[in-house]
Amino acid sequence: MHILTCRKALKVPPPFHSIGDVAAGLAALDRQFRSTRDLRGLFVMAYVATTGTIAQWIEQGVFGDCAAMTRYVIAFANEYRRALADRVAGNHSSVPIAWQQSFDACDERSGVFQCLMLGINAHMKRDLPYAVIAAGIDVDSTDCYEDYVRIDDVLRLNMPLVRRRIADAYGAELSFTQRWFGGLADAGMARDFKRARQDSWEFAQLLARAETESARALVDRTIEEHVAIEGQKILGLKDAAA
Repeated sequence: MHILTCRKALKVPPPFHSIGDVAAGLAALDRQFRSTRDLRGLFVMAYVATTGTIAQWIEQGVFGDCAAMTRYVIAFANEYRRALADRVAGNHSSVPIAWQQSFDACDERSGVFQCLMLGINAHMKRDLPYAVIAAGIDVDSTDCYEDYVRIDDVLRLNMPLVRRRIADAYGAELSFTQRWFGGLADAGMARDFKRARQDSWEFAQLLARAETESARALVDRTIEEHVAIEGQKILGLKDAAA
């Protein structure tokens, strides 16, 4: 079942410079997407929840290097904001392939599960390595890696909340199985996310060690191709997840 919407002009927030900017910008996008039942909002719902928890943990001093994690949150959010801004502005050649897959699926009113996972794929597998580098995180540091993997717990803890929010906002478009038995898949999703984030850390290491333009270009292509293949697998789930 698809609900028709009238797509309004989206106001993309300016670049983020603080965690407060990230929180306010994502909240503004969430409100806009919810108002029109725009499926791009599925990813933002999940992003708002996880970013909120990370911000709380930074305030509580949970991470070993909270300053580095703050830079990470900002850099990570700016990767998504840039892709969305380029899409809205019509600069399609500047939008990473994985985000093109995600935005196209949402425009075509594909399944809720599919649209959510395409957004997560683009952000977690494509954006994350670049955010790690932009944040100046030492990819050869054990301490930095330990902070990085603590995010796995954030994702796991927020899965039930994200499912409830999606069911409330898009329940009419969810299958019976997705509405009532989604919790049974949480453990499997947590394992998948952990593996994906490990891949992204290893890609960040490759980016950090690329000493020439040609070496960096090769890593860039490898990341884009890897994530695009994963996106195609998700697109192949359309019939099963609809």
